[in-house]
Amino acid sequence: MQAAMQRRTMGARPSAKPSVQTSCVLRVRPFSAASIPRPSVCSRRDVAIVQRVVFARSTEKPAHPFPEEEDFDLLSNKIADMVPELNNELKGCSIYLIGMMGSGKSTVGKMLANTLKYAFFDTDTMVEMAHEKKAVSEIFKEYGEDYFRNCESEVLKQLAPYKNLVVATGGGAVIKPMNWSYMHSGVVAWLNGPTDLLARRVSKDGLAKRPLLVAGTDGDVSEEQLYATAKEKIEKLLADRTKYYETADLKISLEGYGLDEERGAPSAVVMYRLLCALKQKIEDTKREREERRNFTIENAGDVPSMRVKESPAQPEEDKQ
Repeated sequence: MQAAMQRRTMGARPSAKPSVQTSCVLRVRPFSAASIPRPSVCSRRDVAIVQRVVFARSTEKPAHPFPEEEDFDLLSNKIADMVPELNNELKGCSIYLIGMMGSGKSTVGKMLANTLKYAFFDTDTMVEMAHEKKAVSEIFKEYGEDYFRNCESEVLKQLAPYKNLVVATGGGAVIKPMNWSYMHSGVVAWLNGPTDLLARRVSKDGLAKRPLLVAGTDGDVSEEQLYATAKEKIEKLLADRTKYYETADLKISLEGYGLDEERGAPSAVVMYRLLCALKQKIEDTKREREERRNFTIENAGDVPSMRVKESPAQPEEDKQ
């Protein structure tokens, strides 16, 4: 009997299968007390500690205003349901992402292109490739900002005729009017975040990659000084560029909630917000077209007839 039980125990195989990850959203299960592994022997003291941790985590931040953004399984399903209809309505219309440095245009753009089955292009990367993969900061240093902006405009000009593209633009691409003529061949979406969030992201990556921020800074600075410098310069740039950003077709917030309040919304959530805004924009456009098509003229009976009337008879003297 014991031998049979042992054979059955040794022959057992775990039946749980790993969850399938979709290509568009990283699936992360929300934290809960049930997810804590339970040891075979657990003292009351250990249980109390775990309970305090769970309670503190659940109460340290206010409830998320958009629960679907917190549940990545639900978010993934919503995106999967949304994409077929969007692709049908877009009909290959390209999407251009604009926004300040640190807004995540490249990261969100790659994810969006993968989700919509579009091709992805980064204007900075294309300019670098045209200069033997020389970094943007080096191009700025060697040729100047005006030269770089002209190269950026040329890239947008070459991409404008094509469909099924997601294009991540440079933060300053919006300042040249001709660039808007190229980007308006598609939909323009502004990834908008507060300056403190952008400064945290930029300072974490280092200012060396940001040519407009590195000027006037020393190489050896503390983390606090790095953040302060980034925030100050981002605020100045944003003050000059906001009027251009606001002309975008879509405005997408990078604001995070709950545990994401400091680091901003995850890229998957930003993409979901963009898709929702795009869907709403399409619906609004269709409704406006329908309203323009179905209109009535008030007091139409008072409008004089537009029929062509016969000309008055010519006088007899004119006929002779």
